[in-house]
Amino acid sequence: MCDDPDRPQGEWHSEDYSEPFSFEPPQSYPLCKPCHARLHKRFNAMPGEWDLFCLHLEAGGYGSEFVQVRGLAERRALSERIASGCKVELPVTRARSPGPYWWRSLTLDPEALVAPWARPRPLRPRPGAAAYLKAFESLSVSGSQLLLLHSHATSPRRTATMRALAKAALGTDNPKTANLVYGNLARQLTSILDWEPDRRKDGSPIWMSLIAEGWYPPGREYEWTMVPSAAEAMRFWAGIAEAI
Repeated sequence: MCDDPDRPQGEWHSEDYSEPFSFEPPQSYPLCKPCHARLHKRFNAMPGEWDLFCLHLEAGGYGSEFVQVRGLAERRALSERIASGCKVELPVTRARSPGPYWWRSLTLDPEALVAPWARPRPLRPRPGAAAYLKAFESLSVSGSQLLLLHSHATSPRRTATMRALAKAALGTDNPKTANLVYGNLARQLTSILDWEPDRRKDGSPIWMSLIAEGWYPPGREYEWTMVPSAAEAMRFWAGIAEAI
């Protein structure tokens, strides 16, 4: 992150723990220990402090210098200004290549630590977009199934509960209705793509795992995040259908 020439080797940060593993960007990045620590502490930092640290790096500062060149009182004051919406500019310490910088795209939402929507790839490899598209085209997808797929693919972060999908696509508040219709479609797609679904503790298949990854966010209903390749195929397929 900071290009510190004295950075010890072997320190890496990964935003992508999916298989197959990689030590190449954008899956993993080499960085120094101070930058690595700040990156992970950003969720609990005082408001504005992560942005201040990013400005420090972009002005040519090294991660190890962040607390050396500015005391706590100054860092707190600058962080408060940033958090209040004021523009803060730091003097250039060293010239560095212009952005964009990958760390600027990182979220401060603590759910990103566990939520599937935060992962660029699903934990288990899924078929590619072309395979999903071919499977969609080979099925006689019903109107309700198409509406569910479209609603899911266009949901914020490709993430929704079955209740939300039922309401948006089927006009009902009953999540069981969406679960039945969507699950049946997922089962058909699993057969066509010859893909091994995730399984529950009792060994029964989770057909939806072909299309999405699920998780329980704190205090909310179970959510499903459509995998990127399925969403890409759906958007392309829906575009063709609408054009016709």
